[in-house]
Amino acid sequence: MFRSLGKSKIAFVLAILFGISLFFFKGGSRYSNLFNSDTVVATVSGTPISTSKFNRTMQMNINKFNQMLGKPITGDEIRSFQIHSLSLEALINDAVFENEYDSIKLIIDESVIAQKTKERIPQLYDKNNKLNETYLNTFLKQQQLKIEDIVQIINFETRDEFVNNALFNINYPQYFSSKIDNYNNHSRKISYIEFLLEEVNIENDIQKYALNMKEELEKYYENNINQYMSKENRNVEYIIFNKKKYANNFVPTNFEIKEYFNANKELYYQKEKRSFIQFNFKKLEEAKNFKSKIQNFINPSDILKFAEENNIRFSEFENLIADEMLEEISKPLFELNQNQQSKIIETSIAKHIIILQSIEPERQLKFDEVKENIKNTITAIELNNYFTDIKNQASEKILNGKSLSEIANDFNLTISLINNITQDYDQYDQSEEIIISSLIPAAFGSNKDFVSDVIDINNDYAYIFNVKKITPSTPLDITSIQEILLNDWKKSKKIETINSDVKINKDNNNFFSQLLSTYQLQPKELIINNNFNELPRSFIVEVLEGEKGQNIQYIDNNLVHIAKIIDITIPDEKNDNISISMADDLRGSFGGELYKNKNMSTNDSLINAIIQQY
Repeated sequence: MFRSLGKSKIAFVLAILFGISLFFFKGGSRYSNLFNSDTVVATVSGTPISTSKFNRTMQMNINKFNQMLGKPITGDEIRSFQIHSLSLEALINDAVFENEYDSIKLIIDESVIAQKTKERIPQLYDKNNKLNETYLNTFLKQQQLKIEDIVQIINFETRDEFVNNALFNINYPQYFSSKIDNYNNHSRKISYIEFLLEEVNIENDIQKYALNMKEELEKYYENNINQYMSKENRNVEYIIFNKKKYANNFVPTNFEIKEYFNANKELYYQKEKRSFIQFNFKKLEEAKNFKSKIQNFINPSDILKFAEENNIRFSEFENLIADEMLEEISKPLFELNQNQQSKIIETSIAKHIIILQSIEPERQLKFDEVKENIKNTITAIELNNYFTDIKNQASEKILNGKSLSEIANDFNLTISLINNITQDYDQYDQSEEIIISSLIPAAFGSNKDFVSDVIDINNDYAYIFNVKKITPSTPLDITSIQEILLNDWKKSKKIETINSDVKINKDNNNFFSQLLSTYQLQPKELIINNNFNELPRSFIVEVLEGEKGQNIQYIDNNLVHIAKIIDITIPDEKNDNISISMADDLRGSFGGELYKNKNMSTNDSLINAIIQQY
């Protein structure tokens, strides 16, 4: 029924894992890309961060936010919480270390990687210790990963665990830990104002340069010439491989579906599910107060009624398995009896109390319950293998020097052409966005008349392109951008003015009052701590690092933020139970030094296209 894995990349990687001798090509990136054709969202000195890993990390973070907030978050909230940035930052941090491990030749024996793979994914092998290809394909589909990602993750984490234990596994002394904890929980009282950058007065500068403004603008133009260039444009032709086009060729028969079910019943064994109510509190005292008032309630409906009457937030979750929630929640939840209340649970953003409503025991699912799912699984496995075969065939044709036209004819595909495309090109339908957003950076990183490798956009689409013509970027005629140039010059002078004024008057007690008078503003009194998120994070960091009485400024786009630090409150509590690890600080410092010597690039167009899908 299933196509042999021997023709796919899976066979190569697993063979490498288990020490099988393979013939390796030596001859440049074209050959290596046979094993790594996935589109990357970023690279760190050549170490790639694949789209599939980014998508999976994004989804894991989204699931965590869903759990912590007690509701599915929207696409706007994903962008507002900067989940994509958090995901990319985590992957880049790992890639910095991974690249360094590769550079210093910190190598883990293949047998160790194989053993770690077995420990992490024991179901990958049957009772005879043979690779379960069916489970492997199902696992990769569920995790939204490629086999190369699994190998890379386990290889990196094994090396990383060794380095962390050898170098960074150190705690601060107890006295310091208590002091650090107090400082981390300190707060600051500030007076705060904000105003538009355009309100900053630069009349003195304008008068100063009035007689030689032409020369001043020319100087500004020369110093910032990269801002005033025409757009490079290119003519690009490409063909698209669409996996969905072949889907109907791989729908299994009822007999094949039944055969699959009987051979893989362990895949359709449903883990225990639990339904529960989750109450969320910002402060520990609020949670303790609520807990004391409901501890004698027996019926959950009475607790819900009490919560609604007192405007206490709660969420209801139905039929979740342990893997679908935070470990801090799942562990106590699965120790509860029906209708039992938990103790107060503390997570990174809130305090929680949960009440178990019902339990659905683990059981073997019936064939009729999973028939459609099996049908889709078999279709996906067969289709994925076929799609991989097609892309590998296309890669071979590229290596053999075939033109884009010849490859299109071989696969009965149509060549598309875009003329005069620029890096900010947006003249396309929404349905084309994910393709064009990947094509643009790839095309602008390619040479003319060079057929690209096969580039994966996602699991369903891939493409090959060729740049037919390049019109380079040139400096714009200064006479055609006089108004733009003058406005940019004025903006730069406004920024210089406010930065200079605050720097000179950083410790001037009267400066903040002068700003109130100049801009006719009323200040806000705010209490700032590490959890404050109503102002730009960079500005908050500056405030938390400043001294009492100092004036702090930050310019965010066209908005100027100014704060005067009125008071600093640091708790004076001795906590002998606090133990703070130095691992993050040591690793952060070490990683910061590594980062200085790494070259990082991100595929912003592709990242934006991925984010737009949510």
